[in-house]
Amino acid sequence: MQTNPPGIPGAAPAAPVRKIYTAGTLRYTTGGVVMLFLWLLWGDFCFSIFEEIFSKFLPLYMKDLNASSTLVGVLTGSLGGIVNVLFMPGISMASDRHRGPRGRRIPFLLWSTPCAVGSLILIGFSSELGGWLHALLGGASPGMTAAGVTLALLCVFVAMYHFFNMVLVNLYQCLLRDVVPPALMARFLALFRVVSTGGRFVFSWYVLPNVLLHREAVFLGVGLIYVAAFLLMCWRVKEGAYPPPRQPAGEKAPRYLATYIVYFRECLTVPIYRNFVFMYACVTAASTCAMPFVTLFTRDTLGLSMEDIGRVFAWGWLAAALTYVPFGYLCDKVSPMRVACCALAGLMLSWGIGYFAIQDRTSWLVYWVVVAMLPSTAWNLGLTALTMQLFHQEKFAQLSSGLNVLGYGSSILGSFLIGLFIDLTGQNYRMIFLWSFCWFALAVACMALVYRDWKRLGGPDNYAAPLPGKPASAI
Repeated sequence: MQTNPPGIPGAAPAAPVRKIYTAGTLRYTTGGVVMLFLWLLWGDFCFSIFEEIFSKFLPLYMKDLNASSTLVGVLTGSLGGIVNVLFMPGISMASDRHRGPRGRRIPFLLWSTPCAVGSLILIGFSSELGGWLHALLGGASPGMTAAGVTLALLCVFVAMYHFFNMVLVNLYQCLLRDVVPPALMARFLALFRVVSTGGRFVFSWYVLPNVLLHREAVFLGVGLIYVAAFLLMCWRVKEGAYPPPRQPAGEKAPRYLATYIVYFRECLTVPIYRNFVFMYACVTAASTCAMPFVTLFTRDTLGLSMEDIGRVFAWGWLAAALTYVPFGYLCDKVSPMRVACCALAGLMLSWGIGYFAIQDRTSWLVYWVVVAMLPSTAWNLGLTALTMQLFHQEKFAQLSSGLNVLGYGSSILGSFLIGLFIDLTGQNYRMIFLWSFCWFALAVACMALVYRDWKRLGGPDNYAAPLPGKPASAI
């Protein structure tokens, strides 16, 4: 039967062409992308509350147990760094090479999620468990107080939490890289940050003021909600098919110690990756190591109540949520690299300003919401989008975890040193701003080298991510 050609009266209307988005072997319609985003963002919303309860609660709780600032720094930062350096290289490379019916990331998330939640709940009940153990030991623990036993248990529970949370954080980021279409990555990351910031707002406004008063109920409730939400997300999100992992014929997989040698050699031999990792290590020392003491600064130096602390943090997260989408648009327009560079310089200046400007609740509110949060928002989004573009896809988990391993490596020493620094200055928490300013200045210098190599490798339009292991001429 002859049909009329297009454009001639009486011709049948052409069927609408559906937009298809791809991520590896995965193919999504617009509706499929919406459902993918909803599940991933729901998981991240709960995850942000889950992480926030640990980072904000632990320094205050330890200080109430009469722990030194050095011990606070070790448990909140150094211990997590040690766990990452020891175990993340092997886990990330195992994930890159794993092939199973559920993919290469989700199987790791399925077993680590309930373990991380169990560790967090144990932290919430550490006082009760410490008191029970102290009474049980009786004369077998001469000189040990109930608080001392609690701190000892806390060290064990926190080490467990750091290990399982390490798997969650790193492989969840890798899952995003594998399942989100690259064409939508910057916009997804903007939504990702908005939702995670919303979770932090909910925590700061509603949970933080009550976390010390209703510790057990808060930890148990947050843990149960998180494990249900994250496991449901893992069930609904599907990974695609992956090519077999590269392993030269006749060559055995490297042993555990040899894995470290291969891991760090491949992460650090490419100049742009090496400078990027060094930059991130400096940023970790400046921000991650300092943040536990920011909470103590607001309570013990400025004299704010827990309600005031939570409200100020919440207003800051609300300001961040309102700016993530514009910054995501900016990343698409001018490239994540340029956004990250400008934001990093802004962070350096903001911590220098904080040393002089913060004197009371009002100045702290203005500083946190405007001066600190704007460059921090741009940096978080720019760094995440830049990491997705900068690293080669084939070894993304290895390179991305290398970033975290070296960053945590800096936190091992940095968290110990900043705690010791605070102890030596007589608990003068204002000195954290000076500490962070100096480390951010070093990070800016490293980032300048990354920018130079990025331009040499093609810049915003033609960047080709180098693959570690290729000859130097190919890099």
